[in-house]
Amino acid sequence: MPVKGSLIASLKSRSGCKTCKARRVKCGEEKPNCNRCTSTGRKCEYECTVSGATLYTISPSSFPNTAWRERRAFAYYFQHAASFVGGGLDGDFWRTIVPQVCRSEPAVWDAIISISALFEGPEPFPDFVSLRPKNPGILTQNHRDALDWYSRSVTSVRQHIERGAMDVFVGLISCVLFISIESLQGATTEALQLYEQGVHLILALRAQVASGAMPPAKAFLLEDIIVPIFVRLGAIAFTASGAPVASLLPETEHVLTQEFVSLKSARDAIVLLSTEAQLLESICEEHVFQTSASHVPLELINRQMILSAKLKSWHVAFTKLMASLHSKGSLSPEQSSTAALLWTYHETVFIILETCISPSQVLIDAYLPNFQTIVEQSSIALDAYTQPDGTQPPFTFEISVGLPIWFTCLRCREAGIRRMALDLLRRAPQVQGVYKLPPVVTFGEKVIMLEETYGSAINEAQEMTNSTTPGSTDALVDYLSHSRGKSSDVSSPTDMSTEVLVPEEARIKPIGVFRPREGIPPVIREEDVAKWNADLDQDFLRFSRNKYDMASDTWQVVHECVPIDF
Repeated sequence: MPVKGSLIASLKSRSGCKTCKARRVKCGEEKPNCNRCTSTGRKCEYECTVSGATLYTISPSSFPNTAWRERRAFAYYFQHAASFVGGGLDGDFWRTIVPQVCRSEPAVWDAIISISALFEGPEPFPDFVSLRPKNPGILTQNHRDALDWYSRSVTSVRQHIERGAMDVFVGLISCVLFISIESLQGATTEALQLYEQGVHLILALRAQVASGAMPPAKAFLLEDIIVPIFVRLGAIAFTASGAPVASLLPETEHVLTQEFVSLKSARDAIVLLSTEAQLLESICEEHVFQTSASHVPLELINRQMILSAKLKSWHVAFTKLMASLHSKGSLSPEQSSTAALLWTYHETVFIILETCISPSQVLIDAYLPNFQTIVEQSSIALDAYTQPDGTQPPFTFEISVGLPIWFTCLRCREAGIRRMALDLLRRAPQVQGVYKLPPVVTFGEKVIMLEETYGSAINEAQEMTNSTTPGSTDALVDYLSHSRGKSSDVSSPTDMSTEVLVPEEARIKPIGVFRPREGIPPVIREEDVAKWNADLDQDFLRFSRNKYDMASDTWQVVHECVPIDF
């Protein structure tokens, strides 16, 4: 049921609530219920005197009163931010369910207005490893308000939990909102911790559903609204963080898609396939690393074949859906954008499934046309959400082009396509899911530069020795001497021929960034770090790559690190 105008009006009174005015006592104007009414058990209602359109166009500095800034922030959220945060397919949750819940839950109200303030005035934090600002004095009024409201919301939730009065669904909704707030601040670690807590709560609620202890209406809310949000967020976060999304996936092992009734149903299906494909690829990589085998077990090959069949079925059903939509007239910009986005996911999943069972990185070069499609469709998807000033909205919680473009930046070794993908990543919403993109773009630039400079060194070494033996590049190449002192600008291709793309040994899989002072990852040896004679606060890129071993005449996966400057 859509939110009625009266809901918005009831949250935007100019002064105190009707109850306090009738009693002729001072009202604190807290929303949605003032403290005075709450403490005395009275019903709290507000009158409508100012329209939301007026409120969110006025500068917050015009209203030093906190209550005014709260009402303005809610108006801005409802009329502007919500549609971008949730995307075109998930208005029910962000524009209906959340505003309705906030009427009776102050914690949800506070979380909404915190998101609104951060959305309207996002703060860039360029430090890759620790993205929180170190000097509170640099914060804007919007950000200070957002942090105050967020703190108030967290305190309210904690108090409800301590009293045993926390509704589990309100807790889940609050969890989603808190993830958004942490993401907007660049606090990826905290956002992922909240995600894990949400997954645990979902699993506990599913146990109640299985036992029949949960009403059907709440079971529907859980499986049809809340769980899909966590699955989509997990699909975005899995590649970089290994988010625990697998436990949320439905049992649809051999179910093939027959048809889609909407773009939303097509979206939900391709997100599941994307998640399953990423999980399979992760398992295959782990098997190769642990066993040094050149082939994966038959079980994984069969799994790959099943997922490939499901993807082909998705493609047929999606093609039929698009033909049906076109037969009804021209697509809206939103429909065109969504369709383009789903194509990028299809191409990404297709490439993953075609290459995941092979340990060779070079195999992926056969799919350059698919990478080109990802770039072209991503551009279409972004165009529909371009704002009047030519920029993208600062944040989206739903799937966007970030994952397919990032996949292209890392996996496509054709210089031109790779750089087009980087340019699109710069255009995209600056916060997607749990990640801030500016440091991700910088990270991608560094990875490309390392691969290409290392690849050039390998090619030069091979030319000097005039050897065709893979083992001729076994000697350690000094990444640092090739990467430092050179420009990090990768806006144009290097001189390396694109006919001979990045050599196998130079192709790295970035895993993350660490600082020695904060701990060395288990697979990285202390001597691997010590040999660089770097400061303890130096950023290190941790990665894996295939390395040829002459003694055994085999390729092995090795984990290495290299200093990197952001």
